[in-house]
Amino acid sequence: MRGFFLFLCAGALLAGAASAAELPVSDFAKHPTLTSPSLSPDGKYLAVAVSENTDSTDADYQLAVLQLPDLKPVSRLNMAPRNVPIDIHWVSDTRLIMAVGRETGTLESPSATGDIIAVDYDGSHKKTLYSLQHRGDAYSNVNSLDIPRGSPSIAELPPKPDGHFTLNLQVFPENSNGTDWDSSKSQLYDVDATSGNATKIGEIQHGSMNLLSNNGVARIASGMDDDNETQAFSSTDGNHWTKLPASVTGKYFQPLAISADGRHLYARASMDGGPNQLIECDLDGGNRKVLASDSFASVENALFEPLTNVPYAALFTAQGKPAIQYIGDGTYAQTLQALAKTDPADFITIADASTDGGMLLVHVHGDRNPGVYALFDRSNMRAAPLYQVLPWIDPKQMPQRTPVQFKARDGVPLVGYLTMPAGSDGKNLPLVLIPHGGPIGVSDGWFYDPWAAFLANRGYATLQVNYRGSGGRGRNFQRSGYRQFGSGIQDDLIDGVKWAIAQGHVDPKRICVFGGSFGGYSSLMQPILAPDLYKCAIDYAGVSDMQIEFNDSDTRRFANGRTYLQQAVGTLADARAISPITMLDKFHVPVLLVHGKDAPRVPYSNATDLRSALDKAGKPYEWLVKPGELHGFYAEKNNEELFTTMQAFLGKYIGAGDAPPAAAKG
Repeated sequence: MRGFFLFLCAGALLAGAASAAELPVSDFAKHPTLTSPSLSPDGKYLAVAVSENTDSTDADYQLAVLQLPDLKPVSRLNMAPRNVPIDIHWVSDTRLIMAVGRETGTLESPSATGDIIAVDYDGSHKKTLYSLQHRGDAYSNVNSLDIPRGSPSIAELPPKPDGHFTLNLQVFPENSNGTDWDSSKSQLYDVDATSGNATKIGEIQHGSMNLLSNNGVARIASGMDDDNETQAFSSTDGNHWTKLPASVTGKYFQPLAISADGRHLYARASMDGGPNQLIECDLDGGNRKVLASDSFASVENALFEPLTNVPYAALFTAQGKPAIQYIGDGTYAQTLQALAKTDPADFITIADASTDGGMLLVHVHGDRNPGVYALFDRSNMRAAPLYQVLPWIDPKQMPQRTPVQFKARDGVPLVGYLTMPAGSDGKNLPLVLIPHGGPIGVSDGWFYDPWAAFLANRGYATLQVNYRGSGGRGRNFQRSGYRQFGSGIQDDLIDGVKWAIAQGHVDPKRICVFGGSFGGYSSLMQPILAPDLYKCAIDYAGVSDMQIEFNDSDTRRFANGRTYLQQAVGTLADARAISPITMLDKFHVPVLLVHGKDAPRVPYSNATDLRSALDKAGKPYEWLVKPGELHGFYAEKNNEELFTTMQAFLGKYIGAGDAPPAAAKG
C-alpha cells in the first residue's frame, strides 16, 4: 500500500498551500480530453471516450483503446460530429460495446441516438448491432439484429464476460412515430456482440421498463407508471409477471442488480418516501433487509463485486462531503477502506475492476482536485498513475468547497456549498449565488466545480443551495419542490443568501445571481422576489416563459415529461403565472442574457421574447448569443467568451474582492 500512498499524497501535498494568482480563463473553459474509462476484463487495456475539436460547436469524439499501464494507443474509432460514446463496456478481453449519445450542450447529458456498436480492441470487426435513425417525424429501424423497432439501451453484462450482453428495448406500437410511450412494451434480449445474433429472454406489456436477468431469463422489471411513481414486477420465465406489492416497494423502488447466484435482488428503496436505502430481498420481494442507510441522505450508488454481483459499499453525497458505508468485510470492502485512508482530503472509489479483481481502476477526486485515475495492482499493492482529468488544473490553486447547513424559513433543513477565494479571510466578500438547474432531482455536490472555482479565483464567494426538490434526499423531498418553482424553491435560495450574510461572509450590498437552465429561471426570479438583495443577474440558457416549456421544449416529447410538467408546474395558466417575463415591472437590476440559438431543452425564444420585453420596458440588459450552441455552450472559445463577459459584468455591478463595482467608481 505504500506505493499507492506516495502517489496519492503527492496530490494531497499540492493541495496544502493556497494561491490567489489570477489564472487564465482557458483553464476553466477547457473540456477534459479523456472521459468514461472502462477497464478490460483481463486488466490489460483501458477504453475511453476522447474529446477533440473542442473549439467547435460540432464536437468530435473518438472511442480509444489504450494499453496499460503506459496508455499506449492501440486503436481509435471516429464518431460523427456531436456523437459521443456514452456507455462503454467490455464483453470479453478483446471486444467492446458502446451506446452512442448526441451532445446536447454542457447543461445537459448527451441524449441516446439509438445506436449500439461493437468493435474489437484493435479497431477491427466493427459492427452496428442496433441503430434507430430519426428522419423528421419518421423512425426507420436499420439494425442488423432481428429485433423490432424501438428505443434501445445496454442493460447489463454477465458477471463473467462471455461475449454477450443484454439489450433493453422500448418497443413502440405499429404506425407510431416513436413517441407513443403509453402504448409501448418493454423487451430484453441476450445479444452476441460478435455475430449480432439476439434471443428474446423477456417481455412485459408495460412501457419504459428496465429489465434485469439471471441465467438467461428476465426476472425483474421496473420503471415509472403513468403518474411517475415507481413500480416493479417479478417473473420466473421472463413472460409472466407479478407486480411487487407496496409492502415491498414502498414509495420508491429502483432495482440495481441481481446476485450472480440468482438468490438476491439489490435495490435503492424507501418505504415512506424518505432517503433511499440500499436493500436486499428475494426476487419475489420477500426477506427484505436494509444494507445501508442514512437519516438525511439517500444512497446514490452502490459498488458491486465483479464475479458475485454482491454490493460491498454504498455511496452517499447529499449530506455535504461524500461518504461511504461498507457492507461486510470482503476483499473489495477492505481494499477500498485501505485506499481511502491514504488520502483523507479527497474521495476515493474503485471505478472498475478486472474480472478476477487483481487490477483495479481507482478514481481520486475532491473539491480542489478535478480527478486522477490510477491502475492499482493488488498483487503487489502498488499503483501506476494513468491520467489527470484536467491536468492543467493545479489543486493548490483551487478554492475549498465548504458544506454548509441552515434552515429555511419554514424549518426545512437545507444543505449547500460555500466556496470562497483562496487565501481570503472569508469575510465581507462579494457573492454570486449559483442556483442549480433541474430543478427536480438535480443537486449540487462537493466535487470540483469550474464555475465556482473561476469565480473564487476572481475574488467572489459563491453559494450553491440544494433547495427543496433537489435530488439525493428521497422522493418526499423531491416532490416538495412540486408547484414551488416560483415560491418555495426561490425562498430557499433567498434564505441561503441571508444565512451567508448573517455569518459575516458576504457584503450585503454586493450580491449577484447566476444560473443555467432552471438556474437561469431562478436568476430572473430572485431579483423579482428579493429586490433589495441583488445588484445584478445572469440568465444562462434560462426559462423566462414557462409556457414555452409546455409548448416547445423537447421534454414534452415523452409521456412522462408531459406528466411531469403537469405535476410539477400545473396548467398553462399556472405556468404563465410563475413566468418572470410577466413580472418585469418588479425586475429592477441589470441582466446578462446568454443563450444558444439551437437550444432544444430551453428554446431560444425564451431569450428573444425576454429581450423584446426588456426593450419595451426600458430595462438594462447585455446580450451574448451563439449560433450552433444547444443547451449550454460547448465550444471552448464560446465558453471563454462567456467567462470573460461574465467577469466584466460582475466587475461593473458588484466589483471583485476589495475592488468596488466599476459602475460606482468616479
